[in-house]
Amino acid sequence: MQAIEDSAVSGERVMIQVHALAHGGAGIGRPVDPDDTKTWLVAGALPGERILASRAREERRLVRGELATVVEAGPLRVTPPCGLAPVCGGCNWQHVDPAQQLELKRAIVAGQLRRVTDRVVAAPSRGAPLGYRRRARLHYARDGSDGLLLGFFRARSREVIDAPDCPVLDGPLRHAFAKVRALAPHLPRDGEIFGLSDGARAVLGVPGVRADAIIEEAARALLDGILVGVELRGGRRRVSVGAPTLDLDGAALPPVTASPFVFAQAQEAQNAALVEHVARVARGRGARVLELHAGAGNFTRALAREAVKVLAIDEDREAIGRLQALSPPAPASRSTPGSPVEAALALVPTRSQLPRWSSIRAPRGLGWRPPRTSPRSPAIGSSTSPATPRPWPGISPCSSRPAFESSRSRCST
Repeated sequence: MQAIEDSAVSGERVMIQVHALAHGGAGIGRPVDPDDTKTWLVAGALPGERILASRAREERRLVRGELATVVEAGPLRVTPPCGLAPVCGGCNWQHVDPAQQLELKRAIVAGQLRRVTDRVVAAPSRGAPLGYRRRARLHYARDGSDGLLLGFFRARSREVIDAPDCPVLDGPLRHAFAKVRALAPHLPRDGEIFGLSDGARAVLGVPGVRADAIIEEAARALLDGILVGVELRGGRRRVSVGAPTLDLDGAALPPVTASPFVFAQAQEAQNAALVEHVARVARGRGARVLELHAGAGNFTRALAREAVKVLAIDEDREAIGRLQALSPPAPASRSTPGSPVEAALALVPTRSQLPRWSSIRAPRGLGWRPPRTSPRSPAIGSSTSPATPRPWPGISPCSSRPAFESSRSRCST
């Protein structure tokens, strides 16, 4: 294959033989010169290739390099289907043969778990390599008075690369992002737009916009049979036009009602396989299940089919609201020594062990104050299951207000 060169890369170039991929997709290699023993990480390089790279940052045993020329291309390399692939930071695998991507990712995970297990099996891949993504966050920058650069950041940069027709997004999402460009005169200088699709329709979320009658009317004018809803958020105000939520993944389970602002898996077919796998390995039949970072209930629905109770915890108020929609009201109770709630508490890390942005709040119907010996532990609790059976037993959504603020439960409703 002919050499591939990036003319933007300057500086001294070193010949590297690439032998593996690191987490994130960068090629791992060593200089051909035997006297240079440092390991190189080079984005865009693939195993089996010989490349020229320049030093971007040097550490004690590692050099982070920039790809200058692919001298000898390997069998894994293909021509990217998107012309923006060399500059856009949205995709870093388009130059890799889709038939080989799963095995490469399995090898990356195996390398990270090599001290834990020597058995990492790849799950069957589902879905197409293009046109599959149903959820995306695009960045924008105003270009003049009416123009809008809307796409992804350039790799390792904050520059917005305009992507008018991203081939990775599904059809409804591409349609919605094309239409939202008409809002350019009403948007701030820069920001981001969230999109969500159910395969037939799409909704958009635009944060950082203080809605008034003019922009609300402009957003309403965007709606059609495909783009069915837009939600504008600015300060404490939220304005929705059309239907700003979609029901997802309801073929075999109750659907998850999601907005563009709540996390959802990007690929429908792959998500179905993921939910099935988690429900199987969790072995929740007849058990009480503690689910951390439950989101809008993607896994919760499947776990609740067999578990006696699912205690679902999340820090996002909107996600909590979606969880509460899965959980019919239940009578309140209090935790007592030796109760299942205390057993659950033993599984939760202390506040000092949690990421600084994360907290766990008490669920509806129960409050728990941490003991004086650990005053900064998170709050957690549960509602009792009703005496009568219900299709989705014991889903208890938790809010996330820290326990040291109040001993009462604080749940968004």
